[in-house]
Amino acid sequence: MNPFIQPNFKIFVINLAHSTERWQHVSQQLDSLHLPYERLDAVNGKSLTEAEINAVFSTQLADKYFHYRLTRGEIACYLSHLKAWQKIVDEGLDFGIVLEDDININALFVEVPNRIAIFKAEWDFIKLAAPFKDQPYDVIESDTRLHVVSYRRKPPMGACAQAVSYSGARRLLTLRPPIFRPVDVDLQWSYELGIRTLGLVPYTVDNTHQHSSDIFAVENRHHARKSGWRRMKHQVGLYFDNKKARRKTPRL
Repeated sequence: MNPFIQPNFKIFVINLAHSTERWQHVSQQLDSLHLPYERLDAVNGKSLTEAEINAVFSTQLADKYFHYRLTRGEIACYLSHLKAWQKIVDEGLDFGIVLEDDININALFVEVPNRIAIFKAEWDFIKLAAPFKDQPYDVIESDTRLHVVSYRRKPPMGACAQAVSYSGARRLLTLRPPIFRPVDVDLQWSYELGIRTLGLVPYTVDNTHQHSSDIFAVENRHHARKSGWRRMKHQVGLYFDNKKARRKTPRL
């Protein structure tokens, strides 16, 4: 993309209607950076009917490829991200920046859209946060302040902040639903999904690690029946999936 052409992008903030405190917290941060953004009404897991869940969630795939069946909150969270990806496609954006509402944003975030716009590498998905555990990476495109990286093993977990290209959103929408893993776990399977996942460091967004989970408020996933064997099998599969993805990552 020509660095002198303004990118066609939007910032979407996923927010439940009743989560007014979270909305105030995140909107104040974006306002202080003078960045335009759009609230995206999150799907409420408590409002999902059994028919709506059965239409998008596959128990068969969850039993085969994951170690427990998702809770209503996790299904709703995935559906909220699907709404954001659909907006990117419907509006023909170059990319969208998708944020959850329980985040802290640092001042360097203001540079993220233009830095993404001048990427030389092909990409579908860019991690802007590693809220739980960082993953080792290699720099493939260096800048004085923000650097494009590829991950050695797998992208970090967490879906609180990421950029999604038009091509990446289209690709993801062809594959999901059905859903059977949490959205942040699913997106670690970049080779299986056929998406090119990179990162932008230093990370400019983090979870607040303070707000109570809207997902757990619907149904606690720790109460779900889990399979230790399937969990181990899942981790091994993810390791080899990302080894294959890494072999296809461009080097500049």
